[in-house]
Amino acid sequence: MSEQIQLSTCAEHTEIAAAQAQTLLVMASIKAPEMSECEDQRAPISVSAVIDRSGSMQGAKLQLTKATLGFVIKELKDGDQFGIVSYSDDAAETLKLTNMDHMGRQRAMEAVNRIQEDGCTNLSGGLFMGLDQLQGTILQHPGAQSASSLLRRQTAKVQHPGLSPIRCDSLTLKIGNAYRAVSMHAAKSSKSAPTLKNQHKWTMFVRLGESQAGDVADYVQSVEYQLHPTFSRSTVAVTTAPFEVSRSGWGTFVVGIRVTLRPRFGSAVHTFDHELNFASPETFSTHTVQVTDTAGPHVSEPGQQAPPQVVVSSSTTKAVNDVTSVWLFTDGLANRGITTGPELVRETKQRLEAMTKPCSIFSFGFGADHNAQMLKEVADAGKGMYYFIEDENNIASSFADCLGGLQSVVAQNIRLTIEPQPGCTVQKVFTKYDHQVTPSASWVQIPDLYSEEARDLVVEVQVDPVDDACPDPSPILAWAMQYTNLITGQSSTVAASTVLARPEVARPQPPPAALDRQRNRLLCAEALEMSKRRADEGRLEEARTILRNAMDKIRGSATGADAFCVGLCEDLQDCEDQMVDVRMYRSKGGQMMMNMNSCHSYQRSCGMKAKYMNKKKSAMVLKSTAMEEE
Repeated sequence: MSEQIQLSTCAEHTEIAAAQAQTLLVMASIKAPEMSECEDQRAPISVSAVIDRSGSMQGAKLQLTKATLGFVIKELKDGDQFGIVSYSDDAAETLKLTNMDHMGRQRAMEAVNRIQEDGCTNLSGGLFMGLDQLQGTILQHPGAQSASSLLRRQTAKVQHPGLSPIRCDSLTLKIGNAYRAVSMHAAKSSKSAPTLKNQHKWTMFVRLGESQAGDVADYVQSVEYQLHPTFSRSTVAVTTAPFEVSRSGWGTFVVGIRVTLRPRFGSAVHTFDHELNFASPETFSTHTVQVTDTAGPHVSEPGQQAPPQVVVSSSTTKAVNDVTSVWLFTDGLANRGITTGPELVRETKQRLEAMTKPCSIFSFGFGADHNAQMLKEVADAGKGMYYFIEDENNIASSFADCLGGLQSVVAQNIRLTIEPQPGCTVQKVFTKYDHQVTPSASWVQIPDLYSEEARDLVVEVQVDPVDDACPDPSPILAWAMQYTNLITGQSSTVAASTVLARPEVARPQPPPAALDRQRNRLLCAEALEMSKRRADEGRLEEARTILRNAMDKIRGSATGADAFCVGLCEDLQDCEDQMVDVRMYRSKGGQMMMNMNSCHSYQRSCGMKAKYMNKKKSAMVLKSTAMEEE
């Protein structure tokens, strides 16, 4: 199996009459190699998940988002880094950038469980803190709150000369349950749930109170749950964070909870009762108990080092991996901080340029109320993708698609140079990527490439007449691609040439099928963009006409019956179907068009359909689907 990226080219015509000046299309095709299924061979990743916890996220949205973050955490490996920033009125660092070893994953799960909804939507504050987290400058960000800073404030409340801070004299715990209803087809009969009707999937938990610093594993050694006698295992002991137990059933009962603290707190045992509640997605009660911390207070002799503080997280200070990304999730409009799209995009670009490592941004817009245009422009600025999440059922698959992509990056720093030969001029490059066209040479900068992905760059070329006819092909464009191969860890260069014959009389020939398909893809993406502009202005009939004309052109092309081109028309038709009226367009149609446009412009999947999806993405989405069905 080749570990190198393949580069090939083709032209719209293989020959043009010598005396004729003509414009033609030329395409360079880049194909990434397939990645080994061995997890150890992939490049480690650093991700900062920026999560909206405003009041509108309450209920199933936040619970499913947290469950999906849990899925993501479980799919990370030692060497990966993961951090969480949550935002409402202000942004807070919920989890420092942490190595995802066994302990790191436990701490990450506990951090996810601490996220609670409240307040408004300071999207810019969350995004900028996520970038700062990866850069390692988060403590310089105004209003930043991390677990460690909260701990410092808590332990600084009581100070005595010659004493180290009092670390903990009380502990606040949240005891409760989360639940979701189970659909009839997913329900299973059991001793504890003999009927398939009204079944619930519930999870008992023990968590830290909102004001308690650190993670639950810093305080709790084990939790024992006493369930109803009808369960085959009515006593369940949990010895690792997040100290949860999940079951299915149809009735409520009182659960007994026995919490054993760590030895530093005297291995004290505290018991609680909690009645299962299926009226809300999450129900809990708060309990504060007095504890004796054997690590403090402690009298320090001159020159003697004070005992260590409670470890809050096994975190690093900044991203150390080459594959670095921010995930920005929201369900609403920005109403705190920077609230306008152009200003947010401008500030985001400035921050990205100042970063020491390249960083991608992927944006996830949930439901009908978010600003899809703003999120797409932010993702474009960060060389990432915009995901439209229509409802709760698509949260996990969207995050999984994104994760699978980052876990399959095979190449970075890809720069494609195009050098025209005498008598040839590059007039235009059809791409959304950063590029420049000059008479002597043109270039295209391509972001991270995933395994098995293709990038097809179409350029418009002008060829001049030649004095002497030549039936043999000769070069008109010289292509060179430089990139960093993350499989081998080396820089590589690949070259290719586009050739053209100049006989006295040219024979008519159809364009290559591959080029015709990509011309149709570009036509589809352009139609989506133009149609959306009209629809945003309320001119729905004009918008529909643009989509219909594009479908007619694609169907009438040489490859119109090709499966790929049939799929393009299906996507255009799906978007037209969302333009029945303004209400439908604004609730779903505009977001769908934005998503489709990203997908076809960049030849990358982004949650809507399986187009452009590689094996790693497919496997990750399949795993997420299984997680949702559990």
